[in-house]
Parts: sequence; structure tokens; C-alpha cells
Amino acid sequence: MKENIRIIKLLQDFEFVNPELGKIIQSLRETILIIAPKSEEKVMYGGIIFKIPGRMFCGLFLRKKHISIEFDLGFLLKDKNEFLEGTGKFRRHLKIKNKEEIKTKMVEKFIKECFNLKT
Repeated sequence: MKENIRIIKLLQDFEFVNPELGKIIQSLRETILIIAPKSEEKVMYGGIIFKIPGRMFCGLFLRKKHISIEFDLGFLLKDKNEFLEGTGKFRRHLKIKNKEEIKTKMVEKFIKECFNLKT
């Protein structure tokens, strides 16, 4: 219950800092919870991470001018359009600057694919 209060407070802070992106990050959170209803949410690293048994499969972070959706095993995701960014060993992320990019950058596809990866 305490973690839920922390998440709600963080979402309120996000909306205060950037009302437009704050609403988008709330929508993205709802999408993740629909795709992975049994995932555990946690405030960590200044954002919200989503855990499933054995790993933190994704996270939502508010940056100055965009939302970063980070994927723990992003290097395994199929990305023929090269939307994913990052050059680390494992992680990749999407930068979302407005509501339209949720669809154009196929956010839901990447969330589902990452959630379904077997480690």
C-alpha cells in the first residue's frame, strides 16, 4: 500500500512539472498494467519500474522534454524501424515527446514483446 502512495505522488509530481507529458505517462502506465496485470510497480531511479518474476522488464521516466520508456532486454526486441535508442549491452529505450508517438513508435508492441521475452 505504501508503494501505491509513492507512485500516485510521483505521477502527481510528473503532471505538475509537465502537464502534457504527465497525462501521457499515466496513460502509458495503464497500458503496461493491462499488458502485465500481475507486474509489480515500484518507484525507483526517479521513475516507475515494472517487475515480473526474475526481472524489471520496463520503466517509465519523465525527462525534461520527453518520456523515456526503458526495456531491460531491449537488445532482443525486433526494431526494423530503428525506433529504439541506446547502445548499452542490454537496455534500449523509446523517447516519447507527444501522444501521437505512442502509436507511430509502436509502444504497445514493444511493451508486449519485452514482457513476453523469456530469460
